Amino acid sequence: MRAMRARGSNGYGDLELVNLPKPEVSNGTVLVRMTAAGVTPLDHTILSGQYPKAKAPLVLGNEGAGVVEEGGGTEFPAGSRVMFTGLCGVSEDGTYSEYLSVRKQDLCLIPEGIDDVSAAGIPVAWPPFWSRVAPLGQVPPLLPCAEW
Repeated sequence: MRAMRARGSNGYGDLELVNLPKPEVSNGTVLVRMTAAGVTPLDHTILSGQYPKAKAPLVLGNEGAGVVEEGGGTEFPAGSRVMFTGLCGVSEDGTYSEYLSVRKQDLCLIPEGIDDVSAAGIPVAWPPFWSRVAPLGQVPPLLPCAEW
């Protein structure tokens, strides 16, 4: 599978398109075919060497959206549209790839009416947004993954 990987932490020039093995499903993970990847300030922080816990080579991207290929069970059957964030793109390969093995607890079904590109940016943006509007009493409808 194709992936955009950082071979170092000296800026955007360290990004390279590579071919990697397709991830495998293991206990508690779900294989997701990526349809969109969110781009966050964390990607720049890692790429500029300001986050020492992230070690190159590393496929960046810590939020995204995609379609379940296998391993989702009854909660996330094959073909389900999902969004997620987690450790991906920080301590393990991330969403700038064609496929990703994602922890089941990090997945959330994408609500009807939200396209994959928009959904890919929700997981990181939603918690700070929620923390600001909830105290004002202007609470929007909850997403299915309210525990974020």
